[in-house]
Amino acid sequence: MKLVNKHIERDGSGYVTLRPEDDEDMWHVYNLIAEGDEVRAGAVRLVDLLQLVESTSTSQDPRNSTATLQINGQVTNENDYVKLGAYHTLDLEANRDFRLYKASGWDSVSLERIEEATKEGRGADVGAVVLGEVIRQRIDTSVPRKRAGAASAHEKAMEKFFAAVYAAILRHLPFQTLRAIVIASPGFTKESLYDYIFQQASLTSNKALMQSRSKWVKVHSNTSHVHGLVEALRSPEVATLLQGTKFAREGIMLDK
Repeated sequence: MKLVNKHIERDGSGYVTLRPEDDEDMWHVYNLIAEGDEVRAGAVRLVDLLQLVESTSTSQDPRNSTATLQINGQVTNENDYVKLGAYHTLDLEANRDFRLYKASGWDSVSLERIEEATKEGRGADVGAVVLGEVIRQRIDTSVPRKRAGAASAHEKAMEKFFAAVYAAILRHLPFQTLRAIVIASPGFTKESLYDYIFQQASLTSNKALMQSRSKWVKVHSNTSHVHGLVEALRSPEVATLLQGTKFAREGIMLDK
């Protein structure tokens, strides 16, 4: 997230102008805007004109896959197309600026969130693949059971599944900056996927992925569903790699 400008008085009044860039930024915005706040952003109407509309936020609806946040409220500054007090909807989108005024003033919690969201190099400490789910993307592939005389069908299906997971990892996991990448599964699939990942990295001369090999951890989980991720992240192997990170500190606080 980019901090475009900031004007906050000593009494907490004022505004900040922000430019969200991805889904994580939208999550920060979702937690930053409260009922009663005023938001100023561009709105495209059916007349194909761009106008600035100020709206008091009453609810938010984060859409994770499209990096869009929908805000509903009453117009506080009318123009030719919207009347004062009319209910209006604003769509906050990635790479579009918006200005935020806090109804109760800017407190230390809100300012700290902005600082965290706009800090250079900020991001996650850990990435994870839970077989069969990948964080940020779900992959469903039918894999026939191993049967006598039908091993080739099983192997082809697994190859297709691993190829889809591998493509998703390259697309969604910034393995160069993450402290740890977890592969979790109930059985031995995690070992097979791990071998496949670095076999492909070697074949395609993906040096960045090869250099990240020490960050990858194979962890057992009792379920292949996404809530098995919680179990995997509590493993000693992951805790060792994440010592001193924000993720580890928050985990300790939750355990207490």
